[in-house]
Amino acid sequence: MKPPEAAARTLERLAMRPPQTLLIEGGTEAGRLKAALYWACAVNCPQAKSENGESRVPCLACPVCRQIQANENLDLHIYDGRIANRLDEEKPGPVKALRMENMRELKSMAATAPHGNGKRVVIFQGMSQTREEALNSLLKTLEEPTPHSLFALLAPQREQILQTLVSRSFCLTLPWTDCRDRDEAIAAWENELADFLARGTGFLEHVAAKGAIDAQAASQLLSGCQKALARVLSGQPAGPLDAALSALAESGARAALASRWLGEAQAMLAATVSPARTLEAFGSRMFALLRK
Repeated sequence: MKPPEAAARTLERLAMRPPQTLLIEGGTEAGRLKAALYWACAVNCPQAKSENGESRVPCLACPVCRQIQANENLDLHIYDGRIANRLDEEKPGPVKALRMENMRELKSMAATAPHGNGKRVVIFQGMSQTREEALNSLLKTLEEPTPHSLFALLAPQREQILQTLVSRSFCLTLPWTDCRDRDEAIAAWENELADFLARGTGFLEHVAAKGAIDAQAASQLLSGCQKALARVLSGQPAGPLDAALSALAESGARAALASRWLGEAQAMLAATVSPARTLEAFGSRMFALLRK
Protein backbone atom coordinates (compact mmCIF):
# COMPACT_ATOMS: atom_id res chain seq x y z
CA MET A 1 0.00 0.00 0.00
CA LYS A 2 3.03 2.24 -0.27
CA PRO A 3 2.81 5.17 -2.74
CA PRO A 4 5.63 6.02 -5.19
CA GLU A 5 8.98 6.45 -3.46
CA ALA A 6 9.25 10.23 -3.81
CA ALA A 7 5.70 10.74 -2.55
CA ALA A 8 6.29 8.35 0.36
CA ARG A 9 9.39 10.29 1.43
CA THR A 10 7.43 13.56 1.37
CA LEU A 11 4.56 12.07 3.38
CA GLU A 12 7.01 10.67 5.93
CA ARG A 13 8.58 14.11 6.39
CA LEU A 14 5.17 15.78 6.66
CA ALA A 15 4.17 13.29 9.36
CA MET A 16 6.70 14.88 11.73
CA ARG A 17 4.83 18.20 11.68
CA PRO A 18 1.66 17.41 9.76
CA PRO A 19 -0.29 20.23 8.12
CA GLN A 20 -3.90 20.31 9.21
CA THR A 21 -5.04 19.97 5.58
CA LEU A 22 -3.19 18.00 2.91
CA LEU A 23 -4.34 18.15 -0.72
CA ILE A 24 -3.24 15.17 -2.82
CA GLU A 25 -3.65 15.57 -6.59
CA GLY A 26 -2.41 13.77 -9.69
CA GLY A 27 -1.85 10.06 -10.16
CA THR A 28 -4.89 7.79 -10.16
CA GLU A 29 -7.86 7.67 -7.82
CA ALA A 30 -6.52 4.50 -6.21
CA GLY A 31 -3.05 6.05 -5.95
CA ARG A 32 -4.37 9.17 -4.20
CA LEU A 33 -6.25 7.09 -1.63
CA LYS A 34 -3.18 4.91 -1.11
CA ALA A 35 -1.08 8.00 -0.42
CA ALA A 36 -3.64 9.38 2.04
CA LEU A 37 -3.79 6.09 3.94
CA TYR A 38 0.00 5.91 4.02
CA TRP A 39 0.07 9.40 5.50
CA ALA A 40 -2.47 8.31 8.12
CA CYS A 41 -0.22 5.37 8.99
CA ALA A 42 2.88 7.60 9.19
CA VAL A 43 1.07 9.96 11.57
CA ASN A 44 -0.36 7.24 13.81
CA CYS A 45 1.96 4.21 13.66
CA PRO A 46 3.24 3.53 17.22
CA GLN A 47 6.26 1.71 15.75
CA ALA A 48 7.18 4.34 13.16
CA LYS A 49 10.91 4.74 12.60
CA SER A 50 12.44 8.19 12.69
CA GLU A 51 15.26 9.08 10.31
CA ASN A 52 17.42 11.79 11.91
CA GLY A 53 14.33 13.23 13.53
CA GLU A 54 13.11 14.45 10.15
CA SER A 55 10.59 11.80 9.15
CA ARG A 56 8.27 9.06 10.39
CA VAL A 57 8.36 5.78 8.45
CA PRO A 58 5.32 3.60 9.32
CA CYS A 59 5.84 -0.13 9.82
CA LEU A 60 2.61 -1.00 7.90
CA ALA A 61 2.43 -4.23 9.95
CA CYS A 62 1.24 -3.23 13.45
CA PRO A 63 -2.46 -3.39 14.40
CA VAL A 64 -2.87 0.38 13.94
CA CYS A 65 -1.40 0.33 10.40
CA ARG A 66 -3.42 -2.72 9.40
CA GLN A 67 -6.63 -1.17 10.69
CA ILE A 68 -5.98 2.05 8.77
CA GLN A 69 -5.25 0.15 5.56
CA ALA A 70 -8.53 -1.74 5.96
CA ASN A 71 -10.49 1.42 6.90
CA GLU A 72 -11.33 -0.14 10.25
CA ASN A 73 -9.55 2.32 12.55
CA LEU A 74 -11.77 4.43 14.80
CA ASP A 75 -9.66 7.51 14.08
CA LEU A 76 -9.95 7.21 10.28
CA HIS A 77 -12.98 8.64 8.49
CA ILE A 78 -13.56 8.71 4.72
CA TYR A 79 -16.20 10.77 2.90
CA ASP A 80 -17.06 10.69 -0.81
CA GLY A 81 -19.09 13.36 -2.57
CA ARG A 82 -20.17 10.87 -5.24
CA ILE A 83 -22.20 8.76 -2.81
CA ALA A 84 -25.89 9.62 -3.02
CA ASN A 85 -27.40 11.07 0.16
CA ARG A 86 -30.31 8.64 0.05
CA LEU A 87 -28.00 5.64 -0.29
CA ASP A 88 -25.94 6.91 2.63
CA GLU A 89 -29.08 7.19 4.76
CA GLU A 90 -30.56 3.82 3.81
CA LYS A 91 -27.41 1.71 3.55
CA PRO A 92 -24.57 3.47 5.39
CA GLY A 93 -21.16 1.99 4.73
CA PRO A 94 -17.57 2.51 5.85
CA VAL A 95 -17.27 5.43 3.40
CA LYS A 96 -19.86 8.14 4.07
CA ALA A 97 -21.53 10.66 1.78
CA LEU A 98 -20.26 14.22 1.89
CA ARG A 99 -23.61 15.70 2.96
CA MET A 100 -24.69 18.37 5.40
CA GLU A 101 -25.74 16.04 8.23
CA ASN A 102 -22.40 14.23 8.11
CA MET A 103 -20.47 17.51 8.00
CA ARG A 104 -22.27 18.73 11.12
CA GLU A 105 -21.35 15.52 12.91
CA LEU A 106 -17.77 15.84 11.71
CA LYS A 107 -17.47 19.39 13.03
CA SER A 108 -18.50 18.23 16.50
CA MET A 109 -16.26 15.17 16.36
CA ALA A 110 -13.21 17.17 15.19
CA ALA A 111 -13.25 19.13 18.43
CA THR A 112 -12.95 15.97 20.55
CA ALA A 113 -9.89 13.88 21.34
CA PRO A 114 -9.22 10.85 19.11
CA HIS A 115 -9.67 7.29 20.37
CA GLY A 116 -5.98 6.41 20.04
CA ASN A 117 -2.73 8.15 20.90
CA GLY A 118 -2.21 9.67 17.47
CA LYS A 119 -4.29 11.92 15.23
CA ARG A 120 -7.74 11.60 13.75
CA VAL A 121 -7.40 11.58 9.93
CA VAL A 122 -10.37 12.54 7.75
CA ILE A 123 -10.21 11.87 4.00
CA PHE A 124 -12.44 13.51 1.37
CA GLN A 125 -12.97 12.27 -2.20
CA GLY A 126 -15.30 13.28 -5.03
CA MET A 127 -15.61 16.87 -3.90
CA SER A 128 -16.37 18.15 -7.39
CA GLN A 129 -19.64 16.20 -7.17
CA THR A 130 -20.60 17.71 -3.81
CA ARG A 131 -23.33 20.26 -3.18
CA GLU A 132 -22.20 23.76 -2.31
CA GLU A 133 -23.78 23.82 1.15
CA ALA A 134 -21.86 20.70 2.22
CA LEU A 135 -18.60 22.19 0.91
CA ASN A 136 -19.25 25.42 2.81
CA SER A 137 -19.82 23.40 5.96
CA LEU A 138 -16.54 21.56 5.35
CA LEU A 139 -14.78 24.88 4.83
CA LYS A 140 -16.03 26.12 8.20
CA THR A 141 -14.63 22.97 9.83
CA LEU A 142 -11.22 23.56 8.24
CA GLU A 143 -11.30 27.20 9.34
CA GLU A 144 -11.44 26.12 12.98
CA PRO A 145 -8.29 24.01 13.40
CA THR A 146 -8.00 21.57 16.28
CA PRO A 147 -4.89 19.81 17.57
CA HIS A 148 -6.58 16.42 17.23
CA SER A 149 -7.75 16.20 13.61
CA LEU A 150 -6.04 16.21 10.21
CA PHE A 151 -7.72 16.38 6.81
CA ALA A 152 -6.76 15.00 3.40
CA LEU A 153 -8.47 16.30 0.24
CA LEU A 154 -8.12 14.06 -2.82
CA ALA A 155 -8.69 15.36 -6.35
CA PRO A 156 -7.36 14.69 -9.86
CA GLN A 157 -6.45 18.38 -10.10
CA ARG A 158 -6.59 21.14 -7.49
CA GLU A 159 -8.58 23.28 -9.95
CA GLN A 160 -11.54 20.91 -9.52
CA ILE A 161 -12.21 21.96 -5.92
CA LEU A 162 -12.93 25.28 -4.24
CA GLN A 163 -9.97 27.65 -4.31
CA THR A 164 -10.68 28.50 -0.66
CA LEU A 165 -10.02 24.85 0.21
CA VAL A 166 -6.84 24.78 -1.87
CA SER A 167 -5.52 27.91 -0.19
CA ARG A 168 -5.73 26.22 3.21
CA SER A 169 -3.87 23.09 2.10
CA PHE A 170 -0.37 21.77 1.65
CA CYS A 171 -0.44 20.41 -1.91
CA LEU A 172 1.24 17.15 -2.91
CA THR A 173 1.21 16.20 -6.61
CA LEU A 174 1.60 12.51 -7.44
CA PRO A 175 3.16 11.44 -10.77
CA TRP A 176 0.61 11.78 -13.55
CA THR A 177 -0.35 8.59 -15.35
CA ASP A 178 1.04 8.16 -18.85
CA CYS A 179 -1.75 7.99 -21.41
CA ARG A 180 0.47 5.68 -23.48
CA ASP A 181 0.22 2.96 -20.84
CA ARG A 182 -2.39 0.33 -21.67
CA ASP A 183 -3.97 -2.09 -19.21
CA GLU A 184 -3.67 -5.52 -20.76
CA ALA A 185 -6.06 -6.95 -18.16
CA ILE A 186 -9.02 -5.25 -19.88
CA ALA A 187 -7.69 -5.28 -23.46
CA ALA A 188 -10.45 -7.70 -24.53
CA TRP A 189 -13.14 -5.40 -23.16
CA GLU A 190 -11.53 -2.38 -24.85
CA ASN A 191 -11.57 -4.24 -28.18
CA GLU A 192 -15.21 -5.24 -27.70
CA LEU A 193 -16.22 -1.67 -26.87
CA ALA A 194 -14.28 -0.41 -29.91
CA ASP A 195 -16.14 -2.89 -32.12
CA PHE A 196 -19.48 -1.76 -30.67
CA LEU A 197 -18.69 1.93 -31.25
CA ALA A 198 -17.89 1.10 -34.86
CA ARG A 199 -20.72 -1.36 -35.60
CA GLY A 200 -23.28 -1.05 -32.80
CA THR A 201 -23.40 -4.74 -31.86
CA GLY A 202 -22.15 -7.12 -29.18
CA PHE A 203 -20.98 -4.98 -26.26
CA LEU A 204 -24.33 -4.12 -24.63
CA GLU A 205 -25.48 -7.74 -24.63
CA HIS A 206 -22.19 -8.95 -23.19
CA VAL A 207 -22.01 -6.50 -20.25
CA ALA A 208 -25.67 -7.22 -19.43
CA ALA A 209 -24.92 -10.91 -18.88
CA LYS A 210 -24.96 -11.89 -15.20
CA GLY A 211 -21.50 -11.66 -13.65
CA ALA A 212 -19.86 -10.68 -16.95
CA ILE A 213 -17.99 -7.69 -15.51
CA ASP A 214 -17.45 -6.43 -11.96
CA ALA A 215 -17.05 -2.87 -10.68
CA GLN A 216 -13.25 -2.96 -10.68
CA ALA A 217 -13.03 -4.13 -14.28
CA ALA A 218 -15.67 -1.58 -15.31
CA SER A 219 -13.64 1.19 -13.67
CA GLN A 220 -10.49 -0.05 -15.45
CA LEU A 221 -12.36 -0.01 -18.75
CA LEU A 222 -13.50 3.58 -18.21
CA SER A 223 -9.93 4.53 -17.30
CA GLY A 224 -8.79 2.87 -20.52
CA CYS A 225 -11.31 5.01 -22.42
CA GLN A 226 -9.92 8.15 -20.77
CA LYS A 227 -6.40 7.22 -21.83
CA ALA A 228 -7.56 6.39 -25.35
CA LEU A 229 -9.30 9.76 -25.61
CA ALA A 230 -6.14 11.50 -24.36
CA ARG A 231 -4.05 9.67 -26.99
CA VAL A 232 -6.50 10.63 -29.73
CA LEU A 233 -6.51 14.31 -28.74
CA SER A 234 -2.71 14.39 -28.51
CA GLY A 235 -2.32 12.79 -31.94
CA GLN A 236 -0.90 9.51 -30.59
CA PRO A 237 -3.57 6.86 -31.34
CA ALA A 238 -2.41 3.35 -30.49
CA GLY A 239 -5.14 0.74 -30.74
CA PRO A 240 -8.67 -0.26 -31.80
CA LEU A 241 -10.38 1.86 -29.13
CA ASP A 242 -8.35 4.89 -30.19
CA ALA A 243 -9.46 4.34 -33.79
CA ALA A 244 -13.09 4.13 -32.69
CA LEU A 245 -12.78 7.45 -30.85
CA SER A 246 -10.72 9.22 -33.50
CA ALA A 247 -13.66 11.26 -34.80
CA LEU A 248 -13.73 13.15 -31.47
CA ALA A 249 -10.44 14.84 -32.40
CA GLU A 250 -12.37 16.86 -34.98
CA SER A 251 -14.65 18.54 -32.43
CA GLY A 252 -13.58 20.01 -29.10
CA ALA A 253 -17.22 20.18 -27.99
CA ARG A 254 -17.81 16.48 -28.61
CA ALA A 255 -14.51 15.54 -26.96
CA ALA A 256 -15.49 17.60 -23.90
CA LEU A 257 -18.87 15.89 -23.77
CA ALA A 258 -17.24 12.46 -23.97
CA SER A 259 -14.89 13.41 -21.14
CA ARG A 260 -17.81 14.57 -19.02
CA TRP A 261 -19.68 11.32 -19.63
CA LEU A 262 -16.61 9.36 -18.58
CA GLY A 263 -16.57 11.25 -15.28
CA GLU A 264 -20.29 10.66 -14.78
CA ALA A 265 -19.86 6.94 -15.44
CA GLN A 266 -17.10 6.74 -12.81
CA ALA A 267 -19.38 8.58 -10.39
CA MET A 268 -22.17 6.05 -11.09
CA LEU A 269 -19.85 3.20 -10.17
CA ALA A 270 -18.78 4.99 -6.98
CA ALA A 271 -22.47 5.39 -6.10
CA THR A 272 -22.85 1.58 -6.46
CA VAL A 273 -24.84 1.67 -9.70
CA SER A 274 -24.31 -1.76 -11.28
CA PRO A 275 -21.35 -2.06 -13.70
CA ALA A 276 -23.69 -3.39 -16.41
CA ARG A 277 -26.09 -0.45 -16.16
CA THR A 278 -23.20 2.03 -16.01
CA LEU A 279 -21.47 0.65 -19.11
CA GLU A 280 -24.72 0.26 -21.02
CA ALA A 281 -25.53 3.94 -20.47
CA PHE A 282 -22.00 5.08 -21.31
CA GLY A 283 -21.69 2.87 -24.40
CA SER A 284 -25.06 3.97 -25.78
CA ARG A 285 -24.23 7.64 -25.28
CA MET A 286 -20.88 7.29 -26.97
CA PHE A 287 -22.34 5.35 -29.91
CA ALA A 288 -24.86 8.15 -30.51
CA LEU A 289 -22.23 10.88 -30.08
CA LEU A 290 -19.88 9.36 -32.65
CA ARG A 291 -22.66 9.40 -35.24
CA LYS A 292 -23.49 13.08 -34.97
